[in-house]
Amino acid sequence: MYDYIQDYPLEEVKEYFLDSMEVDYLLSKKYVNVDKESAFKDFLNQISLQPVPLRKLKRRAIPAFWKYAAIFVGIVGLGLGLNSLLGSNDIQENLTIANEEVNLNLGNGKREIIKETGSTNILDSEGNIVAVQTGDKIKYIPLNKSVEIQYNELSVPFGKKFELELSDGTIVYINSGSVLRYPTSFTAANHRQVSLKGEAFFKVTKDTEHPFIVNTGAVNVRVLGTEFNVSAYSEDIETSTVLVSGSVQLYDSTSVNKKQTNLQLVPGERGTWSRERKDFKSDKVDTSIYTAWVQGKLVFRDMPFKIIRKQLERRYNVTIVNSNKALDNNTFSGNFEEESIEEILEILDRTYGIEYSVKDNQIIIN
Repeated sequence: MYDYIQDYPLEEVKEYFLDSMEVDYLLSKKYVNVDKESAFKDFLNQISLQPVPLRKLKRRAIPAFWKYAAIFVGIVGLGLGLNSLLGSNDIQENLTIANEEVNLNLGNGKREIIKETGSTNILDSEGNIVAVQTGDKIKYIPLNKSVEIQYNELSVPFGKKFELELSDGTIVYINSGSVLRYPTSFTAANHRQVSLKGEAFFKVTKDTEHPFIVNTGAVNVRVLGTEFNVSAYSEDIETSTVLVSGSVQLYDSTSVNKKQTNLQLVPGERGTWSRERKDFKSDKVDTSIYTAWVQGKLVFRDMPFKIIRKQLERRYNVTIVNSNKALDNNTFSGNFEEESIEEILEILDRTYGIEYSVKDNQIIIN
């Protein structure tokens, strides 16, 4: 029974398992309590795999292996069972996903289509090189001379993300379905200010004399030098800022009579602005959950399905039509990295019994 692991230290295998299997990994705590020791033994007693020695597996492949083990154990704990760890849902059609390009609107009124397989120089209205694009990154060049401020606007479609280095050295990772407007250079007389619609992670170069401000419409984020994530999609009812390091100040930019509501954050806090209540609130969070998308990961922790499917739509450039309205308020947890949208749906189907069908680029949940 254990031939496939006899040449690999069992304690190390167990360590991978226990590290990967969180009770809320793909199974919310509110639905089941799983004893990890018992679950591990139960898994070894029931699993049936091809006899491939683990020593022949790449070490980085083992966590992915245990990810599906965690799913399996969770289902066993619920008494649902699986026919196999991996399977296929009967899908009548394959998804049709459009491959949209990143657009860069220049200060001179022109628009460039960014081809992520190539490279090009970005020019200002006078024909000077202000930035260089290579693959999925644009790097702006610091300019020593006094120049007229020009703004560029980068639009990242659903299904993609992009990296930007501003002229002051600030790094911005722009998530799918987002637009960032920014000056091609910063002048000594002004604040460093950009405008965001969507989501972006900022690594701001410190400059005590020139604060960096992110405007999201209703909320401004003011910093000196720090790392933080801002999510401000127009369809979301909240705008959130998660601080990883440094210090940021949030304030309401729409207040009348300049009576602005302010909120100061410390690392490990999230500040949320409610568009309905017109106020801020803060709470302690695991920042890695909110920044995982920068590394191409999706992490859900006790999250309502209506938010999960919106994130899946942005990440994979698909439309999810949910006919099961009660499902929207159910909460789920999960970690995904290299999985396709089909694989994620398959896991949700086998783990939670979410039935779906596919038509063109639409996923229809029954």
